[in-house]
Amino acid sequence: MQPQDSSSQPEVEDLLDALVGEFSDQLADGQTPAVEGFLNRAPAEARPGLERCLKTMLATREAPGSLQLVRPGAKLGRYTVQREIGRGGMALVFLAQDEELNRAVALKVLRPGLALEAGHRDRFRREGQAMARLAHPNVVPVFEVGEQDGLDYLAMEYVPGPSLESVRQALSADRAPSAEELASALGAPELARAHRTFEALMAHLFAEACAGLEAAHAAGLIHRDIKPSNLLIHAGGRPVLADFGLARADGDAALSLSGATVGTPHYMSPEQAHLVSASVDERTDVYSLGVTFYELLSRRRPYDGQAFLEVLEAIRTQSPPPLRQIEKSLSADAEAVCRKAMQHEPELRYASATELREDLVDLAAGRPTRAGSETAGVLAEWKVARRAIAAGRAFEYRSSKTFLGWPLVHVVAGSRQPGAPKVAKGWIAIGPIAVGGLALGGLGTGVVCLAGAGLGGLTLAGVAAGLISFGGLAAGGFAQGGGAVGYQAMGGLAVGHTAVGGLAIGKYALGGLARGTHVISQEDRLWDPGAMEYFQGLRGSWRMLGQDKLLDPLWEELDRRQAAGDNPPR
Repeated sequence: MQPQDSSSQPEVEDLLDALVGEFSDQLADGQTPAVEGFLNRAPAEARPGLERCLKTMLATREAPGSLQLVRPGAKLGRYTVQREIGRGGMALVFLAQDEELNRAVALKVLRPGLALEAGHRDRFRREGQAMARLAHPNVVPVFEVGEQDGLDYLAMEYVPGPSLESVRQALSADRAPSAEELASALGAPELARAHRTFEALMAHLFAEACAGLEAAHAAGLIHRDIKPSNLLIHAGGRPVLADFGLARADGDAALSLSGATVGTPHYMSPEQAHLVSASVDERTDVYSLGVTFYELLSRRRPYDGQAFLEVLEAIRTQSPPPLRQIEKSLSADAEAVCRKAMQHEPELRYASATELREDLVDLAAGRPTRAGSETAGVLAEWKVARRAIAAGRAFEYRSSKTFLGWPLVHVVAGSRQPGAPKVAKGWIAIGPIAVGGLALGGLGTGVVCLAGAGLGGLTLAGVAAGLISFGGLAAGGFAQGGGAVGYQAMGGLAVGHTAVGGLAIGKYALGGLARGTHVISQEDRLWDPGAMEYFQGLRGSWRMLGQDKLLDPLWEELDRRQAAGDNPPR
C-alpha cells in the first residue's frame, strides 16, 4: 500500500497548517527558513506533501510574477486590501474595501503555496459555502467566494469588535472579574446594567452563541472548530460565530473526512481526539462550546500541553478540574452546565445546542438550571471510567462531585504518556499510585487498601502495613503474610506479641517452631497451659477475621488434649 498524502490525513492537518503558517510568517519577515527543520517536525508520511508546499512558497518569493503575498493596496476582485487584521495556519485575514458597495469587509485569503494543494483549497472553499448557507444574527455572513491570480479568498462581514480570545486575555487571571470589566472588554459597557454579575453576562453571551449554533445545526452543519477566537463580538456585544472551514454537511460522506479529527486541539471533543472513525454530531459542538465557556469563566484552559499530541492525550484520558476549584466565586449551576456540556460520553452531554442554550438563559437570569437539578450520581459518572478501563485505554477520570476537597472517584488507568498523572487521589482511588478511602493500585494508601504495596486501615498487598494487613510481607495490628510483624502476626515467619506461624516469635507463640514466654511448639513438643488458654481465648476474634479455619487442625489437637488431660511435658 502506498503512503497516503498528508491531505488525506485530517488528523494531522492542523499540525501541518501550523507549520505552513510559521514558515510563511518567517518568509514575510524576510527570513529564509530551513525546509528540513520544518519537515522533521511533521509525521514521516506527511513530509512529501509538506516539502512540496514549502519549496513552492520559497520559489514564490524568489520568482517575480508568481504568487505574491497580499499587500496593502492590492486588488482581489472588487476588493481593495487595506491592512492585515488576523492570521492562522491556513489563511490571512485583511480589512478590505468593497469598491462596488462602498463598505468594509473582512477578506480571508488562503496562504500562498497552500492553494497548490487541492485538499487545502477544497477545505477553504467549503468554509465559504457553509457560511453562505446561513442567515442568522449570530453567524458571520459570507458575501462572496472568489479566486484571482491563484489566490482563493472569502469576502465576509467585517466585525470590528474583539474576539472572545482577546476578551479573555483582557480579563484578570488572578481574581474574579466584575460584570463591568467584562462589558468593557466586550466594548459594550451597557451590558453591565442588564447583567449584574460576571457569570450572568458570560452566560448571556454564550446563550446567544448557542442560538447561532442552533441555526447551523438546523441547516445540517457541524462546525467542529468552536473556540474563543472564532466567536467575534459585534457592536452592542452581540456574539457571532465565524470560521466554518471545518464544517461538514450531515450525510455528506465526501466531506465527513471519515469521522477523523480536525480542529484546534484544545477545544476538540474526546471523540475527535481519539483520531479514529467516530460519530461526530452536534454534541461535538456542544462539547467545544462548553470548553470555551469553561475557559472564559475561569480564564484557564481545562486541558493544556506543550505539543499537539500531548493535548489530545489529555482530552482522551483526563477530566478537567471542577470549575469552582479554579474560581470559587462561580455558582454550582455554572459548574454543572460546564460539566454536562463537557461530559466525555456524548450521550451524557446536552443532546443539542437548544438544550444548552435553555440552561444558559436560566443561568443568566439567576434561575436554577436543568444541569444543576440533575442527580445522575457517581454511578452514572463511573461508567465513563469503566468503559475506558475495559477497553484498555490510557485514562484518567475524576468525579465532578467532591467531599472535603477530594473527588468521590479518581481513576488513573492504562499506559501513560510521559509526564501524565500516575497518582489517583479520591475517596475511591484506583491507579498506579492510589491515595484515598478505598485505594486500589500498585502503591496504595487508604482506609481500605488493595495494592502491590499498601498502607492503610485494612490493607491487602504484596507488602502491606496497616491496622489489619494481609500480604506477602505484612505489618500491622493484625498482620498475616509470608512474613508478618504485628501485635497479632500470622505467617511463615511471624513476629509479634502474639505470633502464629512456621517460625513464631512472640510473648505468646504458636507454630511449628515457636519461641517466646508462652509457647506451643510442635517441633519441640512444648505445650504451655498458659499459651493454650490464651489462644483458645482468641478464637472468637480470629473467627470474625475469617482466620480461625486456618488453625482448625491445631484447635482440634488442643481440644483433644484438653479433654484427655494430656499435655506434653515442657
